[in-house]
Amino acid sequence: MLSRTADHLYWMSRYMERAENIARFLDVASRFSLSGADKLAVWQPVLTIAGDPKDFADFYGEVSAGTVIDWSVINLNNPSSIHACLRAARENAHAVRSVLPNELWEAINSTWLGVKGVDGHRLRDEGLTGFCDWVKERSHLSRGVTYGTMLRDEPYQFLRLGTFLERADNTARLLGVRAAGFSLEGEVDPSDTMHWAAVLRSVSAFKAYRTLFKDDVDPAAAVRMLMLMDEVPRSLHFCMDQVSEILDQLCGSFECARLAGAAHAALHWGRLDQLLTEGLDIFIARFIEDNEALGTQIHADFMMSA
Repeated sequence: MLSRTADHLYWMSRYMERAENIARFLDVASRFSLSGADKLAVWQPVLTIAGDPKDFADFYGEVSAGTVIDWSVINLNNPSSIHACLRAARENAHAVRSVLPNELWEAINSTWLGVKGVDGHRLRDEGLTGFCDWVKERSHLSRGVTYGTMLRDEPYQFLRLGTFLERADNTARLLGVRAAGFSLEGEVDPSDTMHWAAVLRSVSAFKAYRTLFKDDVDPAAAVRMLMLMDEVPRSLHFCMDQVSEILDQLCGSFECARLAGAAHAALHWGRLDQLLTEGLDIFIARFIEDNEALGTQIHADFMMSA
C-alpha cells in the first residue's frame, strides 16, 4: 500500500474520532452548565481538546458558552473545530475513495454535507445537544460501516490505528482537566465528584462505572477505570493495547511498534499508585507527549511526512 494512502486513511479516522470527542465533551459541558456551576469552570476545559487555548484567546478574548461553542463547532480558524474536522475527514476520504467501501464513503460524505450548512443561527435553533447527538451518531455510523464492510487488510488497520491513537489522546486530555492536586487518598470534595461524573459521561462510561463499582463516583476509582481497565473501550490501557497490536501486525520491528509496546506495557503491568508517584498531572503531560512522539514516529515509519 502506498504511504500516501496510509496517510489519508490514518488522518480520516483521526479527524472523525476527534469530531466525536469534541461533541461528547460539549454535550456534557452544556448539560453541566444547567446545574448552576461556575461558567468558566464548565466551558474552559472544552478548550483542552477543541483547539489551542492561546489561539482561542487571541480570537475571542474571554471564555463564555457562546464563544467556546462557536470556536469548537463552526469556526474554521480552529483546525480542531467539528466543522473543520469533518471537512478534513471528507477530504482525506475523497483522496482514497477507491480504497473505501462505497457505504463508508457515502457515510462520510453525507456527514460533511450535513454539517457544512450549520451556522450559529441554525445551532441555536436546533440546540447544541441535538447537534452533538447527531455528530456522535454519524461517527458511530462510519465506524460501524468500517467494521461491517472492510477487508481486514492494511487499509483497515490504518483506519483503526488513527482511531485509537486519537482516542487515547482525548481520554488523556480529559483526565488532565482536573489533574493538578489530584490525590488517591484524602477527603473527596463534592465538586470533584461532579467533575469526574461528567468526565465519565463524556466517554459514555458512567453506566459502566456504576456496573463495576455500584457506588457514587469516587475520583480515584474513575481515574483507575479510565487509565488502567482494558475492559473500558476508551481507557488509556485499551487504546494502547489496540495500537500496539495493530503496529505489531503491520510492522513488528519498526521503532513505532517498540514505542507503542512500551506505552502499553507500562499501563498493563503498572500499579496506579506507582504510575502517579509524581502526580496525575505529570503522568498525563508525559503520556500526551509520548503519544505525540508515537504519532510522529508512525509518520516517519509509514507515511509521507512527519
